[in-house]
Amino acid sequence: MKKTLATIALAGSIALIGAFPAVAADKYPAPPANAAVSDGVVGPGADFVFRGKGFKAGEGLVIKVTPGTKPASTGASVNGRGMSVTGKITLPLAPQQLSAKADANGAFALPLSISEPGVYTITATGLESGVTATSSITVEGAAVAPASTTTTTSTSTSGLANTGADSNLMIWSLVGAGALAAGATSVVVVRRRAKAEVAA
Repeated sequence: MKKTLATIALAGSIALIGAFPAVAADKYPAPPANAAVSDGVVGPGADFVFRGKGFKAGEGLVIKVTPGTKPASTGASVNGRGMSVTGKITLPLAPQQLSAKADANGAFALPLSISEPGVYTITATGLESGVTATSSITVEGAAVAPASTTTTTSTSTSGLANTGADSNLMIWSLVGAGALAAGATSVVVVRRRAKAEVAA
């Protein structure tokens, strides 16, 4: 009888312990913030998406678009000591600042369009955390309009990874515990009846 009860208790313990998912501790550091653009090279005025992750949930973000060097194909040149100009000289564009907001997962996605050719650095900075993430993009081709940056705010809809802890797991854990209790109760009842019949 003792062996049977011990076996049932051991099997029940293993079944119940194995039914619950492993839970990670909160001691792990957050992954570093990172950002990327949907296309590395686009034409002037073409839409692309600047997205990143690793920020605080719901944190406000400052997105800074900084123009870099122009491609050599712009036709601008300066010759000689007298500084005679043989072509168009394009003045550098001022950096543009935009705002966005991280979603519940600390991620963002911001559609952008840049109309002036060149190489641009795009940086996202968290207003609360101070975390920064940077990416670059090259805009190639002829300019289509005066230099401007347009934006539409959006947030990423990607969710967290599924760890396996869902409502179905809890329901089946309770069903298993109930079945184990019913089995243990039936063993006890059968044993008592057998002892009562032997004694009578």
